Amino acid sequence: MHTTDKPTATIAGDPAPTALPHRRRLIPGGDGHQLLWVLLTVGVAVMVLLPLVPLQWQAWKNGGDGMRRLFDMHGIGEVFRTTLLLGFGGMAVGLVMGTILALCTYSLTPRLRTALEFLPVLPLIIPAVAHVVGFVFLFSPENGYVNAFLRWTPFSGGSSGPINVYTLFWIIFYTGTHLAAFVYMFVYTGLRNLGADYGLAARVNGAGGFRALVTITLPLLRPTFVYAGVVVLLLSLGQFTGPLILGRREGIDVVTTRMYEVSAEYPVDYGLAAALGTPLIVLALVLVLLQRRMLGNQNRFVGQGAATMDNRMLNPVVSWICAAMVGAYVLVAAILPLLAVGFVAFSPFWSGTVDFGVLTSTNFSDVLADAAVRQSIIVTLVVAVVGVLLVIPIGMLIALGIYNKDKLWKPLPAILDFVANLPLTVPAALLGFGFLFAFANPAIGLYGTKASLILAYMTIMIPYSVRYQLSSLVALGRQTTEASQVSGAGPLRTFFRIILPLSRTGIASSAAIMFVLLTHEFGVSLLLRAPGVNVMSVVLYDQYNGGSYPRVAVIALIMTLMTSLGVAAAMFFGGRRALEKL
Repeated sequence: MHTTDKPTATIAGDPAPTALPHRRRLIPGGDGHQLLWVLLTVGVAVMVLLPLVPLQWQAWKNGGDGMRRLFDMHGIGEVFRTTLLLGFGGMAVGLVMGTILALCTYSLTPRLRTALEFLPVLPLIIPAVAHVVGFVFLFSPENGYVNAFLRWTPFSGGSSGPINVYTLFWIIFYTGTHLAAFVYMFVYTGLRNLGADYGLAARVNGAGGFRALVTITLPLLRPTFVYAGVVVLLLSLGQFTGPLILGRREGIDVVTTRMYEVSAEYPVDYGLAAALGTPLIVLALVLVLLQRRMLGNQNRFVGQGAATMDNRMLNPVVSWICAAMVGAYVLVAAILPLLAVGFVAFSPFWSGTVDFGVLTSTNFSDVLADAAVRQSIIVTLVVAVVGVLLVIPIGMLIALGIYNKDKLWKPLPAILDFVANLPLTVPAALLGFGFLFAFANPAIGLYGTKASLILAYMTIMIPYSVRYQLSSLVALGRQTTEASQVSGAGPLRTFFRIILPLSRTGIASSAAIMFVLLTHEFGVSLLLRAPGVNVMSVVLYDQYNGGSYPRVAVIALIMTLMTSLGVAAAMFFGGRRALEKL
C-alpha cells in the first residue's frame, strides 16, 4: 500500500511547509505534463493489448465462428479436463511442498539457515526446457537413470518403469515440484516479515508448537497463501514446456499444446486456435478478481514482530531433520536433473547406463561447431539484452506514475497499474499466439524478425520491470526526494541526481533477473521462430525432437551457464535475496 500523503519534510528550526509548489513536484502538474502521462498510458496499453486483441478478434469474428467450432472439436472436453487437472494438481503439490520447504528453512538454526535458505530456489535457475529434459533423463521408463537404479533393486523389476514421467500424474508432480520454488519464496519471505514475536507469545501462554503454527502463524500468512496460490494456479494452467515435451508421447494434451498443434498445421486455423485460449483468459481474469476479494482488508493479517533478533528456542534435532527435507527437495528438483544432463552431455549416446569409461567431450565441439547453435546463442543474448535495456526505463516511468498517483489525473495510475500487470494474468504461451497473429498481419509485418522477439520480450517483462522499480522507489522513501524538492531541485534534477543514483543497485539487480527470465523463455520464442531468428531454448527443443540427446544436454548446460552468470550478477548487485524478485 503506497501512501498518498502530501510531503511534510521539515528542517530543524523552520516551520513545515504546507505544500510544495507545482514546479517542485516529482511529477510536474499542469495539463501539458498530464498529456504526456496520458500518452504513456496509451502507449503501454497498446503494447500490452497488441497480442490480446488480435487473439480475441480471431476467436469472435464472423459471428463467433471460432468459438462455435471449438465446442464441436473432437476431444475438447478431455483437453479442458486435463488442463484443469494440471492446473489445480500442480497448485496443490506446489503449495504443500513449497510451504513445507519454507517452514523447514525457517526452523533451521541460524548457521544452517544461512547456508541452506538459498538452495530451494535452485530449480528456478535451471532453464525450463533444460529442467524438463533433465527429468526425462532421470525418469524415462526405458532409459531413465532413476528407473534403471530402481529396477536394479529387489523392489522392482521388468524392462521399463516403475516410473513413467510421460503420464499425467508425473507431469502434475513435475509441475508442482518446479513451482514449489515460487511458493517457497513467497511463504519464506512472509515468515521472515512476520517475525517470531507472535509465535513466542502463543508459546508463553501455553500453546504448543503445532497449535501456535495452526492458530497464529498460518492464519497471519493468509494473504501470502492467497497470492501464491493464484500465481501458481495461473502458471500451472498455462504450462506449455512440460506438457509439450512430456505429454505428446502418451497423447496428453492441454489447451496450450492443442493451440500449438492447430497453429502448426497449414493452413493455420487462426479462429479455432484463438478460441482455444479464450477460456483460459477468462479464467485468469476471474482468478485475479477472486484473489482481491479473498484478500479483502489485508490489515487484518498484518503482523510484524518487534524483536530485532531471532530469539526462538530452536531444537537442534528438529533443525537437522528440516535440513534433510530441504536437501531431499533440492536433490530431486535441481541436483539430479543437472547431473543427468551433465552425464548425457559427455556420453556418446543416452542409454540409461552409467559408464564413466565411455565419456567424451566431442559433443561440445560438435555443438559449438554448429552454425545454427552459435547463431541461436547470439540471438538469445541480443534480444534478451536489448529487451531488458528498453523495458527498464518504461518500467521506471510507470512506477513513478503509480508511486505518485496523487499528482496525476485520477484514472491514469489505476489504468497504468492494470495494463502493466495484465501480462502476468495471461499464460506466456497464449501471449505468444497473440503475437503470432499480430506480427503475421501485413500491416505490422514484424514476423520473423529480431524486432518481433524484442517487442514480445519487452511486453512480458513489463510487470516485472514495474514491480522492481516500484520496490526501489518504496525502499527509497519520500523523505529524500522531498528534501531535494524543498532545496529547490525540479522533478528532472531530482530524478537524475537523487532517484537514479540511489536506485542503480536495484535497477542492476532487476536487469540481471529479467535477463535470466528471458534466457529461459520458450513459449513465445517457439511461436515467433523463423529461419535465422531462433533462440537457444527453441534449438534445444528441435534437437530433442530429432533424438540428438547428447547435443540436447550440451545446449542445456550452455543455457544453464548463461543463466548462472545472470544470477551471479543479480546477487552481486542485490545480495543473496535478489532472487526473491523472480
